[in-house]
Amino acid sequence: MSSQPQHRLKVKLPPMMERTASSVMKSALESIPDKIALRDPAREFSYRGLVEEGLKLAGALIDLGLNRQQTVLAMLDNSADFVLLSTGLSLTARIEAPVNTAYRGPLLAHVIRTSGAKIMIIEEKYLERLIEIGNDLETIDTLIIRGAGDKTPDLPPHIKLLDFDRLERRPESMDDVKPWDIICIIYTSGTTGPSKGALISHAQAYSYASIVQQENLDSTDVSMVVLPLFHVTAKWAGIYAAFIYQASAVILPGFSATTFFDSARKYKATSARMLGTIAQFLLNQPERPDDKDQPIKKVGITPVIADLERFKERFGITGIATGYGSTEASVIATAPMGKGMSGYAGYVRDDYEFRIVDEHDMDVPPGEVGEMVVRSNEPWMIMQGYVNMPEATNKVMRNGWFHTGDLMRVSPNGQLIFCDRNNDALRRKGENISSFEIEREINAHPAVIESAAIKAPSNHTDDDVKACITLKPGQSISPEEMIAFLKPRLPGFMLPRYVEFLDALPKTPTEKILKAELRKTPFTRQTYDCEARRYMKQNDPA
Repeated sequence: MSSQPQHRLKVKLPPMMERTASSVMKSALESIPDKIALRDPAREFSYRGLVEEGLKLAGALIDLGLNRQQTVLAMLDNSADFVLLSTGLSLTARIEAPVNTAYRGPLLAHVIRTSGAKIMIIEEKYLERLIEIGNDLETIDTLIIRGAGDKTPDLPPHIKLLDFDRLERRPESMDDVKPWDIICIIYTSGTTGPSKGALISHAQAYSYASIVQQENLDSTDVSMVVLPLFHVTAKWAGIYAAFIYQASAVILPGFSATTFFDSARKYKATSARMLGTIAQFLLNQPERPDDKDQPIKKVGITPVIADLERFKERFGITGIATGYGSTEASVIATAPMGKGMSGYAGYVRDDYEFRIVDEHDMDVPPGEVGEMVVRSNEPWMIMQGYVNMPEATNKVMRNGWFHTGDLMRVSPNGQLIFCDRNNDALRRKGENISSFEIEREINAHPAVIESAAIKAPSNHTDDDVKACITLKPGQSISPEEMIAFLKPRLPGFMLPRYVEFLDALPKTPTEKILKAELRKTPFTRQTYDCEARRYMKQNDPA
């Protein structure tokens, strides 16, 4: 066991067999069937209506051949339909694999291929993405289009096309779902390879959602969700948590800094989860006389912004909880309500064990920086591996511990202090980014020898991305041309903001690129800022 201080956060969960979506909904149907469970701008559903309509949608998919513990890909925008789908699949022990709606090209093809799904549901506006990768759709045999138009998309002939709104829905019964059944495949970016689909059990999803108890969420609350539903924070801490505590949820199409609090007033929202970037964008808005005249009083923010106290004071939000976690291992640590501080991740839950280790998996002395590794005291509380990627699974699940890749140290009172992400890890616009995936697409350009994607300082809470590129002899390409090449191949949040061409990249004797050396001088006069459309000047930050 680690010699680190072990002040622990007490977490109270129900018996393991009750940690399933079916148990949550059965409880709601017994006590509050007619209470509003879910709203979007167009519709609302009671708990009874949510379950009934979700099971009808599941019935349609089952009639298409979707068997127990088989997967459906969902590339959908925020709407009640998305929640109905998630509800129906979870109550029938089917598996949802939400797809980041920014994905395209090889990244999207990889997700489709590794998921093992034969059925995919997609917004009509994203069909062009599938047409671009038509040759990589051999695993899909049924495509269900939401908002289908009159045109027939140019897709491989083996794919059966259906209209989401015209599905023949029929009532389906709840399955006797087990806590070890897989509820979801969540794709997360790593640092050294392609995106990986984490297999999440019902027990783990419940654990992630129920930690919202640290925000004192209760049945009187209305949880407003603006993050995309392919995000675990929205899916579980926003929507599922509301259902666990028999509250109500409001799902909006997306985040708008100018209308966020107006929406909260409209829907009488009392609770919200925010990325640090969202909180910062709200704080950067011009002050209004009614800033404090808004109903949200319970907020989860990760990571904590530097101006947390000013945020509290300006918007009158007294209850702010912070936390640290990962898709693979749930929410591992949180700070007590109102005790969150910038840089502090909180206290580790008492149903998890943790260690801070060096590169040899040996414990570091108390107070020193190392990688955080965790394991659960109960089964099925950490992912069941990465779908169809055993090598990637074995890399992070070593010696009985999940290796987070995050660098931490522990304060004298046992609180985790976040120090850095794994050196090659990036986070931008609330998304974890694989440097490998950016580099792969840059290297696909015929003029490029090799590249390195590194994090660069940002004015916001997340990183900016810089691409360091070497070209083949005699080749020439502008930064704008490189970005134009990448736009059809990468989601917007992965596109480098900065581009710099170098004669050579620094390397070890074994030819490994020394990204640490590149990060020492992220900006030079040869660094092109694609957002400002200019090269960096002498007085720019370096």
